[in-house]
Amino acid sequence: MPKEVLHADGRLTGMVFEKVKAERDANGRRQLVNAGEPDVTIEADEVLVAIGQENAFPWIEKDLGLEFDRWGLPKLNEQSLQSTLPQVFFGGDAAFGPKNIIWAVAHGHEAAVSIDMFCRGEDVTVRPPPEVVMSSQKMGIHEWSYDSGVSLDLRFKVPHAENEVALRDIKTEVELGYDRELAYKEAQRCLNCDVQTVFVPSLCIECDACVDICPVDCITFTPDGEEAELRDRLKMPALNLTQEIYVADGLKTGRVMVKDEDVCLHCGMCAERCPTGAWDMQKFFLETAKPKLERVHACQA
Repeated sequence: MPKEVLHADGRLTGMVFEKVKAERDANGRRQLVNAGEPDVTIEADEVLVAIGQENAFPWIEKDLGLEFDRWGLPKLNEQSLQSTLPQVFFGGDAAFGPKNIIWAVAHGHEAAVSIDMFCRGEDVTVRPPPEVVMSSQKMGIHEWSYDSGVSLDLRFKVPHAENEVALRDIKTEVELGYDRELAYKEAQRCLNCDVQTVFVPSLCIECDACVDICPVDCITFTPDGEEAELRDRLKMPALNLTQEIYVADGLKTGRVMVKDEDVCLHCGMCAERCPTGAWDMQKFFLETAKPKLERVHACQA
């Protein structure tokens, strides 16, 4: 390890290095200690200082609640990168010392997940599996507008075989299924359940246009209250207790917006009707790591 810069008559003459060896402390942390051997002197005309930078946090007040270890690094939860001050997270060289840029970028991703969960009031240690990516994409009206409007139709039945044919042979397939043209026509009636309705309270002017246009009456603006009582006084009472209701506060009048996901069609009419863009449609993506299939070798005797 560099110990001293030697110079004479104003000129650099060499460097003195201390011989060290690696030892592990009681916690298993690797550290360099003096090897007990004489120092090494190397003559030199020039010295390139390339030993990196040290972490330095003198600007952090000592009574904030942030704790540091003997090397001046913050004490962190290695999984969530959360410090002893819950709202402060570290990453990269500032977290565990210098490594490489890829390692630091990975810390940025992990810290972003932790910060998002922390802001939502969730446990930052309960995290999605590695390589799981959840994201949403803002969509234009041409992407979530449907070919057919929402209509109160009767249930469309799959074409059945004629009774004379079905009753003559018990083995006859009663449901005929769809041909190409009918299947296409039926598909036009589908709504995109992967397109989520997103509500931004700060943009809402509480004009109730979304309430008026909703074909299933799943949106209600009402004073806040306990969930059990709130469910009963919605425009359409939310009776399915196994389905959570979507509640958003922060409205200017102090009311809350409640949407019953159990009956929402994700038709996008609320987003199309909203004059301020408080309602939006966003497509949801979930990407997960694919299991690696082991190659199977077949042997023939």
